[in-house]
Amino acid sequence: MRNRIFISRKSPLYLSLIGLIAGCVLGDEKLQFSSFSNGWPQHEEVQFRFTPEKINSPTNLFLYLRNNNDYQFSNIHLITKIENPIGEKLVDTLSYTMATPEGEWLGEGLLVHESKLWFKEAYHFRVVGEHLLTIKPAMRHNERAESIDVLKGITEVGLGIEPIKKDQ
Repeated sequence: MRNRIFISRKSPLYLSLIGLIAGCVLGDEKLQFSSFSNGWPQHEEVQFRFTPEKINSPTNLFLYLRNNNDYQFSNIHLITKIENPIGEKLVDTLSYTMATPEGEWLGEGLLVHESKLWFKEAYHFRVVGEHLLTIKPAMRHNERAESIDVLKGITEVGLGIEPIKKDQ
């Protein structure tokens, strides 16, 4: 026999759940995530394929990083590449601060911290069709030339795409 849980429609828990679901479903930002079980191997590119809703219309792009306390650094360096359907590529090297000088994480959350990071503000896609974003970490220890094999503590990397409405 299955156990069933019933929640009254008038209860604060029910109303909170409905609000949470509506906020996730009704928001304009489209999210994609890639997860890691034992950290992010530096040789591993994360790829996100997406088709912009409109071209020549401003769109905000965000990168999401989720980390736990096993992440050893206060920052992260990433190499990104956006490729459009006709093969044009835009490559960027990015650096983000992940913690305060006192060691407090800047992201939200307790056990896993989520940082929503600006990637492209009011970006205009010029070509119709599927685009490809690749993200690769580029971290090194300050005192050594060789790269780090795995960024322990990085649990997920994500892409957020948010069309800008004309009234914003």
